[in-house]
Amino acid sequence: MALDIASVAIALVLGALVFALIWSLRLAKDPKFSAKKVNEENQKNGSKGSKKEKNALKKKPVSNPPVKENKNQFSHKWLLTTLKGHTATILDMDLSPSGKHVATCSEDRSLMLWTVRLDKLESSVKELNMKDIRTIRSAVKFDHATRIRWSPDSKALLTIRATNNDVEIYRLNKKEGGALPTVTPTGTLPKHREADLLTIEVASTGRFIMTCTPKNEVDLMDLKGQIIHSFTTNQMVTYCAKISPCAKLLAVSGFTPDVKVMEVVYSKAGEFEKVTRAFELSGHTSGIWSFDFSPDSSRMVTVSKDGTWRLYNTNIEYRKGQLATLMSSGKWLNNGDPAHIALSPDGLVIAIGSGTRLSIHSAASGETLAQIDEVHAEPIRAVRIDSSSRFILTTGDRMVRIFHNVPGYKMALNDLESKLRKAGNQTLRERIQQQLNEAQTLVDRFD
Repeated sequence: MALDIASVAIALVLGALVFALIWSLRLAKDPKFSAKKVNEENQKNGSKGSKKEKNALKKKPVSNPPVKENKNQFSHKWLLTTLKGHTATILDMDLSPSGKHVATCSEDRSLMLWTVRLDKLESSVKELNMKDIRTIRSAVKFDHATRIRWSPDSKALLTIRATNNDVEIYRLNKKEGGALPTVTPTGTLPKHREADLLTIEVASTGRFIMTCTPKNEVDLMDLKGQIIHSFTTNQMVTYCAKISPCAKLLAVSGFTPDVKVMEVVYSKAGEFEKVTRAFELSGHTSGIWSFDFSPDSSRMVTVSKDGTWRLYNTNIEYRKGQLATLMSSGKWLNNGDPAHIALSPDGLVIAIGSGTRLSIHSAASGETLAQIDEVHAEPIRAVRIDSSSRFILTTGDRMVRIFHNVPGYKMALNDLESKLRKAGNQTLRERIQQQLNEAQTLVDRFD
């Protein structure tokens, strides 16, 4: 009897243990119990728990993804439009001679054409929407372009490829029915230099192409890429090299405080013959970041590290030893960044882009007419003024800004008022008065 009671007691104890074990396993699998246990442990140990544990304890609320802050927000009352589309920094831009396109090249390995006909834009248009601007994109295979220039006929683009350090040519292929053309690579020119190519220029005559390196090495090539003339300049480091719009002059600037200008000599048949020294632009006290020509090559403007810009009369008889003369000069806010300068085709204003600032100056008096800060999120890399002198273009990040040249409108207004006072005959006075009325309308729109 005692043995039976003992057996029953042992059986009950074993059953209780089994039941407790099964119950504890069930609770352990319960997520509510697990969360509660973790919470209690954390409170007991004074621990906040790991990030993973805290995420497991709370259910994430359903919400919209956070909106990223746009660091490129910019507005200005003179802003016509902002060209957007690149996904990395734009390194260079150029306006087509036909006036139809703005071309850009970027670190995102693409070229883009923007169909903005600035010279034909109605004066009543104050702003342009990106929906009104058509774009063409072309890929740079396995590389990206650092410089881009139009051919004189606006049918081709010449670029410098960063990694290969050579010149690649793209052709615009028209399509029927008004469709956008395509831009396709057609080949590369022979490589002649190991040093990185600084710039590429195409003569307006279409006779030759010029490249330059920071090591003062300047090469002139025919359209097949064969060198027809090479020379070096004693400027220690080259910053800028350009061909004049008339294709009769070459100019190079750099570490030294002068611009060296050479003459391109042609044969009677119009073929390239040689390059000879023409004259120098002097007067600065430090290196010259960049320079620009007027459309008829009779004026040149320079911007220097010394914090000044200078406008020169280059309509001279340099073969007879005549020197370029200073017409005006002014100061710009030098923040240590490279500066890019552009002279308006009408010769009235000068635009300088340096850092993220655009400044506009009077070519006649040297006065600073306007200053626009934080134009881009990155330093400005190029400044252009369109052929009508109505718009100033800048690029420095992933975008191109196009501004109404309002200071230029005001300078044009003053210039026309002066011409009206001097006009002799009635026909001339009427024509100037009409131009003056149009200029006044433009100024009133922004004042």
